[in-house]
Amino acid sequence: MIYGVLALMLVTTGCSSLVGGKWAVKVNESPILVKDYDARVEEAQKIYEKQGMKFDTDQGKQALPQIKSQLLDRMVEGELMAQEVKKLALNPEDEKVKEQEETIKKNMGDEATFQDTLKQQGMAETELRNFLAVYGKITNDVTVSDADIKSFYDQNIAYYSQPESVKARHILVKTEDEAKAIIAQLDTGVNFEELAKEKSIEPGAKESGGDLGSFTKGKMVPEFETAAFAQKVGTYSTTPVKTEFGYHIIKVEAHTPAAAPEYEKVKGQVGQDALNQAKDAKFQTYFDDLRKNAKIEYSQGYKPIS
Repeated sequence: MIYGVLALMLVTTGCSSLVGGKWAVKVNESPILVKDYDARVEEAQKIYEKQGMKFDTDQGKQALPQIKSQLLDRMVEGELMAQEVKKLALNPEDEKVKEQEETIKKNMGDEATFQDTLKQQGMAETELRNFLAVYGKITNDVTVSDADIKSFYDQNIAYYSQPESVKARHILVKTEDEAKAIIAQLDTGVNFEELAKEKSIEPGAKESGGDLGSFTKGKMVPEFETAAFAQKVGTYSTTPVKTEFGYHIIKVEAHTPAAAPEYEKVKGQVGQDALNQAKDAKFQTYFDDLRKNAKIEYSQGYKPIS
């Protein structure tokens, strides 16, 4: 469920403070205060700045209103979640909810990244737990049939397939003449790996012998990729391959075609993925209806940018 939770988590947040003061928006008569909204914006800005955003630049000044608008919109949705927790008599401190939260933390890498993500989205842990509690309740009865699972596999077969890959070495030099001279040496039987250690200007070539390991399409610059994937296994370039880095002589050591796994071998994972998608779809419909039917009133100047 984690991927669906993460995707939906990023569009929800909330505000628990209902103390007196000027409000930015009311959600079913429950106010979100300007001071709470401002605090969320300040925290989010700090995370954006840590990531390199500068709000005193033209780009930053243009981005800030949109960020602020999105944060308030998420706070509205978070308040709706808090209201649903009460309406459905749910317990956000339930052990199952806490386990799901821990899974999210682990998938994000560490506690610091988790906390930064929450702040950037304008969230607190209590609001995340509200979301998880409601999500679990609404999607608890969702199931998928064998036919649903097979259909999901057929529609997403590329996701489960092993992509086409090439294992190669290369020698990189500055000029075409240098590359042609190296090809001439290879034609006389000189060892490719030794020439790479001696001639290649690529950093690390002296130790690796020009070894690039295995790579899939999209990992190398286009000219290099086209040549490598078109070349026969066990051969080296007969003409230099020019890229922005210089001139390459490529040796292809293996070429593995794309291959789809047997359905039965991945059925368990496919079933879980299909179930996650079905749960997300049900929750999204529920959430959209909840938002549509809510009474939302903005103070002047606080209505989100459309």
